Amino acid sequence: MGRIERAPDWILKYKERLDKGAIAVEDILEAENKTREKPMKISSVTRAINALGYPITDLRRGKQVGAEAEEKKKESAKARKGPDWLQKYREGIEKGTITVEDILEAENKIRKIPIKLITVSRAINAMGYSTAGLRRDKKAEPVKEKAEQRGPDWLQKYREGIEKGTITVEDILEAESRIREMPIKMPTIARAINAMGYSIADLRRGKKAEPVKEKAEQRGPDWLQKYREGIEKGTITVEDILEAENKIRKVPIKLSTVTRAINTMGYPITGLRRKKEEAEGKVIRPKKAVSTGEAVDYSSSIGKISKETEKRFNAIKKSWEKDLNKSLHNDYFVNILLALAKLVEHGKTLTFTHK
Repeated sequence: MGRIERAPDWILKYKERLDKGAIAVEDILEAENKTREKPMKISSVTRAINALGYPITDLRRGKQVGAEAEEKKKESAKARKGPDWLQKYREGIEKGTITVEDILEAENKIRKIPIKLITVSRAINAMGYSTAGLRRDKKAEPVKEKAEQRGPDWLQKYREGIEKGTITVEDILEAESRIREMPIKMPTIARAINAMGYSIADLRRGKKAEPVKEKAEQRGPDWLQKYREGIEKGTITVEDILEAENKIRKVPIKLSTVTRAINTMGYPITGLRRKKEEAEGKVIRPKKAVSTGEAVDYSSSIGKISKETEKRFNAIKKSWEKDLNKSLHNDYFVNILLALAKLVEHGKTLTFTHK
């Protein structure tokens, strides 16, 4: 028997209870066979549920259903986003070392009923990642560039309105429901906007939108804002933030999560990593720029520079500050120059986008 290409209409009336885990495969089979002239098999029900994108693992009798199953599902969702079968690919997705096609092939080798590419894409989006840089023959973008494309592909057409605060969550819901065969729900849009790096607090009807300039100052996730001053001054490291967060979180985060969050805030992590000496207990912080007559000592890694070099350095920094419309700390700007030099060394370039 051929596999179901799309979910049949008759399964849609059970979708809400499937979302909540409040109905079992056997319940659907019995309900359908009461109304059908020709009884259907349980395999037909499981294929239909799989076509909707749900695993049937917790939808069999003998498993927890109803309110207890829903509570368990909520707790699991807090701990890790995305379906259970996708978790074994999480590290590859986070690092961008696996493609949507790789996951599709791997899953179809072990499944009796093959899944489609769109099922994998939806599952990755549910995990909070975009599939834009996870397709074959597409070169993965650097983390900082990918930050501009965060969120699912379907949400990108609303990006400008979200950034300017001229569109609401309800507007997006209505627009999407007009063009989709299966309407989406408000939580789906809220999660997608959060994945893009924006809060929905001011994107609800009846709330005044925050000016773009003020929102630009709040780049990066909310939990990172309490470390902003330390990041700007270079007095805190990525490892410090990781340790502090994991002391207060139930589910620990990874170092890569912290680095991505700092990048979305608009800062490089070049000068925010612990040095070998610090790891061994010898804390060394970059020295501030101090005039010493004929030479200037900018940092422990640069050493002293001549007056002519100092003059050239200040001129370049001043032009950057003018373009960015913000002042830059000497040590911070030195780290930017070092990062750029490293990129050039590897034949790469870096493009800054600022509003």
